[in-house]
Amino acid sequence: MARPLTARAPTAQQLRRIHRCLEGPLQPWQRRRAEALLLLAAGHSATFIAGLLAAHVNTVYADLRAFARSGLRCLQATRRRGAPPRLTLAQFKAIWRLAERPPLALGLPFARWSLAKLRAYLIRKRLVKAISREHLRRVLKKGGSTCAACVANS
Repeated sequence: MARPLTARAPTAQQLRRIHRCLEGPLQPWQRRRAEALLLLAAGHSATFIAGLLAAHVNTVYADLRAFARSGLRCLQATRRRGAPPRLTLAQFKAIWRLAERPPLALGLPFARWSLAKLRAYLIRKRLVKAISREHLRRVLKKGGSTCAACVANS
């Protein structure tokens, strides 16, 4: 049995704005939300809307809840993707600069960085709170670091 839908339908003014939005370019999820709102205004149930839009019913419920929460702003809201980044741009740049300097220049007793040594140094100097060797390797690779030994030495 379908759960009851308590979302309010869009007003006439909101429906006009939705129609204008649909005339322009939209991301697929924005188009689905706009169409779900139009179908809701036409009096259809969430399960019928889900079947018509080839979406899961929970997705339709989430779209309608987003409209109930924030109105038409739900069509412009950016979608979150994954976990928030743990490193700032300043930390990225500091890691890249540090990896290009030889450890001997920093007073360390070795000539080349390894991922484990660079990671330990970053944590000891409190440039990062924590970082895995694999993530450090990806950061160095993304930065185009000339520290090839660091990227190669897993």
